[in-house]
Amino acid sequence: MSTRADQQTTVPDDIGYEARPRLGHFQWWELAGVAAAVVAFMVIALILINQGAPLGHDEAVYSARARELVNGEPASAWWMPYRAPGLSALLTLAWIGNGTEPYLRLVVALSGVVLVVATWYLGRIMVGRSAALVAAFGLALTPTVLVSATQVWPDVPGAAVGVAALAVYAHALSVERFPWWAVIVVPGLVGVATTIRYGAPIPLAIGLVVLTLWRSREARIRAAWIVATAVGVAAVVAILLMTPLLTGGRTPFAAVRDLSAGIPLTQGFTDYWHVHDFLLAGPAVVGLLGIAVGVGRASTSRELSARILWPLGIGVATFVALAASVHGEHRYLAPAYPWFWLAAGAGLVSFGEIMSRAARIGSGLALLAVVFALGVPLSNGQNQFNEGFTVIKEAASSLDTGQACGVLTSYTPQVEWYSGCETVGFISMEAMTESQWLPDGPRYLFVVESGKRQPSDEILEEYYEASTGAPRAFGTPGARRRYVEVWTLSGG
Repeated sequence: MSTRADQQTTVPDDIGYEARPRLGHFQWWELAGVAAAVVAFMVIALILINQGAPLGHDEAVYSARARELVNGEPASAWWMPYRAPGLSALLTLAWIGNGTEPYLRLVVALSGVVLVVATWYLGRIMVGRSAALVAAFGLALTPTVLVSATQVWPDVPGAAVGVAALAVYAHALSVERFPWWAVIVVPGLVGVATTIRYGAPIPLAIGLVVLTLWRSREARIRAAWIVATAVGVAAVVAILLMTPLLTGGRTPFAAVRDLSAGIPLTQGFTDYWHVHDFLLAGPAVVGLLGIAVGVGRASTSRELSARILWPLGIGVATFVALAASVHGEHRYLAPAYPWFWLAAGAGLVSFGEIMSRAARIGSGLALLAVVFALGVPLSNGQNQFNEGFTVIKEAASSLDTGQACGVLTSYTPQVEWYSGCETVGFISMEAMTESQWLPDGPRYLFVVESGKRQPSDEILEEYYEASTGAPRAFGTPGARRRYVEVWTLSGG
């Protein structure tokens, strides 16, 4: 068994690339710096969460499933096997509070803290102390990360655990002797990331392979340990994705494959091009500048070239793999941003070499102040979109009477979350008011003006004929999702 002294090694310094203190030794300024990055991230995250926007569709899916787990209830009809259960299991922590939307979003935001810290530690190994802090701040203030970390989505939690696994692996490769516990921890973290996001093995495989190439000399010496780690990772992923262990029915791999069937290989690239203005907003511009400077100066130093090109290569490969595997949504890129910021951090630090210390500190603080001030305005778009669900929330909450009830609607998870009723989707071909998923008790028809996946007007008329009395109306007609009618079904 290796001793603590055996586990330590030296890595290059930030400016001038001289030998610096051992890997396990933290300077006060870097701990203060990463703490400041976390505080900056959480301040903006709490402001966004405090706006109290209603839950969107996917948010309600994971939240309502979490409530079912807390109550020991089986999954509802709207829960599909292509959704990984790990986020909902993680969200049960929100019931340490009161399980409302702010607490649910806070759980996700705290996973964003893990993502920032894991990126910093990974960067500390790969690109140096100062560059790692730049990367931590850049990632913490990136709008894509802030939005994804303040909605109940699985992307940031999955990326956080995934980057933590990669940071542990990079640490194991960088110390003098490969620690035995990494053979257990890395596959374990990969497994957790996979239960949160079924697509997590894609960026993780790229990261693990390229990190091994990055430390190829050390990898050859520790081949047995690396093979053991790889076997553990492959076994965990195979068990979770190729068996029905997580779903109780179909394998997650089959469910996800069917979901993505028919999506062109270029769809993700097209989608990301359409949102490139958001992907490159705010601090991303600074990051691009850092990457450009770093690539331009890479030829001046072999050490700088390695610091820039290895994380940049992993970032590009991760982006391409994600874009080619599924349609594009900005939040899907959460696993790629850390790598780009590591490369950007190295480039920005190298640029700072030509400046005086006072100029570096002054320009850095000024830039941070500007980016921080832009954090909320640039990251507020999803909350503004979710405000469109306010009337749906109001109408659904009116059904919460504390007794068993059922609702027919096309907004199943959101209505179930706010009403507490069991919900099922419309049958578009005919009006059916009976379902095995609906309990005894009051039953309602929940119709949203210009709503998604609702039956034709003719079928809706048949539903109306099956109801009793006049509908209760919420909102104002004429705007999509801003007007709701709730009908009481005679079969209830």
